[in-house]
Amino acid sequence: MAPADPATFRVLSDRMERPDIRSLYHKHCRFKLRSGKEVFGVVWEVDSGGAQRIFFASVRDYERFQRDPQQPVSVIPMVPEEIVHAERIAI
Repeated sequence: MAPADPATFRVLSDRMERPDIRSLYHKHCRFKLRSGKEVFGVVWEVDSGGAQRIFFASVRDYERFQRDPQQPVSVIPMVPEEIVHAERIAI
C-alpha cells in the first residue's frame, strides 16, 4: 500500500489500486489523474452483476444522487489505475 500522511489524508503513488482508494469512497477528494488533470469530487464502488465498478461525480452531483437516485446526474466510470494521487479534502 502507498504511504499515507494522516495529517492531510493523502495517499501517494505512481498509480493507485482499488484497496488504496477504498478508504476514500464517499468522501470529498482531490484526484490527480494519469493525464495530469486534477479533479475534485467523490468516488464510490458499485456491484454490477458480480463485477465491481468505480464511479466518479462532482460533490454536488454526488449529493443530489444520494438524495434522489432517480434524478439525472453526471457520473463517470473510473479506472483505479488512472488515479495517481488522491487527497481527502473534507472530513
